[in-house]
Amino acid sequence: MLGTAPPVKKRVRLPSLEGAPPSSRLRRVEGRRGRRTRCPSPETPSSSFQHERTEDVTAERPGACIQDLPPEIMEVILGHLSPCDVMSFGATCARYHQQNSVPWVWKSFCSRMPGPSEPSDWQRLAILKHTQALHTQRLGPAQRGSPGTRSSRSQPPTSRAMELPEAHGYRRVVPAWGSVLLWDYQGTLHLLRHDGAEGLLSQPNVLCHNVKDFAVDPRNDARHRDHVYVLANPQDVSQGTSRVTFYGLGTGAPVFRMTFHPSLAFAQICLTGTKIHRQLLLLSGTGAVYGLSLNEANMLLRWHNFSVHMTRKIMSVPQGPLSIRQVQSSQNSALYLSGDGTVCLEVYSPTLYKKMFGDQQVCPALQPPVHLPLPTKVVKCSLGPSHICLVDERGGIFTQGDNSFGQLGTGDRVDRRQLTQVSVSMRPVDVWCGPNHTLVLLQDESGAKELHGCGFGAAGRLPGHPKGSDVLVKLNVLVPRASRSICAVKNCLYIMSSHDIDEALFDDGHN
Repeated sequence: MLGTAPPVKKRVRLPSLEGAPPSSRLRRVEGRRGRRTRCPSPETPSSSFQHERTEDVTAERPGACIQDLPPEIMEVILGHLSPCDVMSFGATCARYHQQNSVPWVWKSFCSRMPGPSEPSDWQRLAILKHTQALHTQRLGPAQRGSPGTRSSRSQPPTSRAMELPEAHGYRRVVPAWGSVLLWDYQGTLHLLRHDGAEGLLSQPNVLCHNVKDFAVDPRNDARHRDHVYVLANPQDVSQGTSRVTFYGLGTGAPVFRMTFHPSLAFAQICLTGTKIHRQLLLLSGTGAVYGLSLNEANMLLRWHNFSVHMTRKIMSVPQGPLSIRQVQSSQNSALYLSGDGTVCLEVYSPTLYKKMFGDQQVCPALQPPVHLPLPTKVVKCSLGPSHICLVDERGGIFTQGDNSFGQLGTGDRVDRRQLTQVSVSMRPVDVWCGPNHTLVLLQDESGAKELHGCGFGAAGRLPGHPKGSDVLVKLNVLVPRASRSICAVKNCLYIMSSHDIDEALFDDGHN
């Protein structure tokens, strides 16, 4: 192809910045293209010319190819492309990868975005804004179709929820009673009202700014999620470095606040138990976990200041104490993930302790967290009411606990007292444990994503498989390419899309 006429023509004439306007220049090129078949000349080489002559013509006209364009012109050209096109352009070679890292290129995408005028990374913000989306799919019994059609095809398609142009990349989404909580990378917590039958309806409201984390009732039934605990930085530094505010989702107004000593800077909050026996788990920036017990019903009736007792939980393994970086919780258990990928499980119910480990403990709450041995580093985890699901650094999926409905994906319905690996053919992106089923978001080598599930399938919990499955099967769900996390309630599935270039799920070449 180096000696053919069309490539030489494109490289010699089209990128030129001199001469007539582009429209007339194109007409002249087309005219010469017509003449070259009748009268070949050095200025209009034909396909019969040798490779040596083509190289001479290219050498006589420096700056004709796109590689020789000045960086300023390249930045202007890239500014007219989409973020996806710019990323694809930067993946062609090392030089272009360096070219598309210029802040001005990405700043042009963010010129009309609300928020701070000078973020720390324009490229990260532009990609987050371009990929952010929230998709929903209604769940329920499969409707009967026409004779001869499968019930799996009658499932409603995935629909895109309301847009949030003021959000700066979706970081986490949690469904609640009559609403959806959405947290972005700018630290803003948005409250979206919705109708249980028709999806999201009203405009979103900003619940709180400078949010570090938030938590709702850990039970899967959204009817219990009528309040939310928000961990945020107070505007007044003298009030400490962390503050927890209890909001009512019905009105969106704060009910009470909890402030802590300035020496305690918390980064994450989780809830266990019920409203009358609530326990808050607070993870500090140094990896320590603190717990405090509350009675929400009594606190709603108190209008004066009061103090609560907070204790520190000891996390240790035979190798020594652990520094925790993530906490997952359910009604009767809590899962702790350390910085080196070690996992510990704390159980508060004797019945659940027997399902998870096979031993009967009269008061498991007094027992220290149990270490779950795994030879590889755990990078992602999910905790359900009676089973857990872990993802290691090599992309392996491990489950443990109750398997009455096949929710462990092991091919049978036998409970597992220790971590058991589940076979998957693609790389896992996210996992989610429901009351008696498990959902796994998978990605193939091309980047396309699929949603697989196992366990209880009635009431539409596994779209396309109403009878359930004891192995992971592909679900009848349209999954966007930029999907990042999944969660579900009784009647709706939520798929959140957002790509953060600073986050890596797997190590050792599995990113």
